[in-house]
Amino acid sequence: MCSACRYEWKPDRLPLRLRNEQWVAVIRHFINDKSSNYISTETHIERRRVLRALSVLRREITKSMLGILTSHTKEVLEGVSCAFPLEKTHNRPLFVIIGHNKTVYATALPADGKSLLLAKLKSEPVSLSIARWAPQDEPEDGYAYEVCQVGVEGQIELLSNFWCYLRENLVGRGGIRYNRLPLYLAEYTWKFNHRKLSRERKLKNLLNLLSG
Repeated sequence: MCSACRYEWKPDRLPLRLRNEQWVAVIRHFINDKSSNYISTETHIERRRVLRALSVLRREITKSMLGILTSHTKEVLEGVSCAFPLEKTHNRPLFVIIGHNKTVYATALPADGKSLLLAKLKSEPVSLSIARWAPQDEPEDGYAYEVCQVGVEGQIELLSNFWCYLRENLVGRGGIRYNRLPLYLAEYTWKFNHRKLSRERKLKNLLNLLSG
C-alpha cells in the first residue's frame, strides 16, 4: 500500500517501466528473432520483465495487423471466433491466411468453425482454396495442420510462401498456448510483411506502434 495515497496493488501487477534505450535494445533483439533468455542476458533486464515487454509489443502489432483486413472479412472472422472460442478447443486449430494488396494476414480459428467460415466467405469477392497437409506430405516432426488460404489470383504463391515461413517458426517454438497463439501469428505476419525493410526502419516502425 502506498503510504501517501493509500492505493493497494499486487506485486505481479506493477506497471512495466522500461527506459527508452531498454525498449530499443529489446526490440532490436526481437527483430533478430532472439529468445527471451538471450534478450535478458544481453540487456541485463529481468527475464520476467522481458516477457512482459514482448507481450506488450506483440499486442500492439496485433492491433496494427487488423488494418490489413477489409471490414467485411474482419466481421466474418470475428463472428466465427466468437461462435467457436479458440481457447476452448482441444483440436488443432484451422489456420486462415488472407492475402490483400501484396500483404498477408494470419489468424487461427477452432476446427469446429470451418463450415461456418466457408459459408460466410462465399459473399467475399475473392477466390478461395483449402489446402490440407496430407499424410504423405507430412514433415518428419509429425506436425500436420489444415490451412485456409484466401486471396485473389496471383497471391496464392505469396500465401504458400508465407505459410512455409509461419509454420517453420511455429514448429521451432515447440508449442504455444492457444490463448497466446494470435499474438505470435501477428508477430510473424508483421515480420513477413516487413521483411524487405532495413532493421533501422523496422525498429522505428515498432517504436511508433508503442508510442501510439
